[in-house]
Amino acid sequence: MKHKTIGQLKKTAWDLLSSIIRRVYADEGGTVECYTCGKLMFWKQSQAGHAIPGRTGAVLLDEEILRPQCVGCNVFLRGKYHIFITKLIKENGMDWWECKLVESKKVRKWNRVELQEQIEKYKALNKELDKKFPRKE
Repeated sequence: MKHKTIGQLKKTAWDLLSSIIRRVYADEGGTVECYTCGKLMFWKQSQAGHAIPGRTGAVLLDEEILRPQCVGCNVFLRGKYHIFITKLIKENGMDWWECKLVESKKVRKWNRVELQEQIEKYKALNKELDKKFPRKE
């Protein structure tokens, strides 16, 4: 059996985490609100947006800076960071945000074992969420 590349493992981890973020913020009917514009949509139509631009190793899997967003805000409006960041600072405080910015500048090289551990953790969380919000319909 051929081993997955680090890039493939990152993508698997990201896909699993994205599903978690979008479902954790959904109501019991599966409706989620865009964090930046308030648009309501079914969780599958939403995306997991990052408060800090870029999908570098340091921010890629940082669950604290991820929130559901509509494709318009996340892609076409490039995250609407001014709204995203303002809301996170209100929720967590400026000290927290400054720490996140410092952390985001650090080089983070994921290794195979770390990514596989994250994948297993995310699979378990998704399995729990599957009871409430099935991924396949």
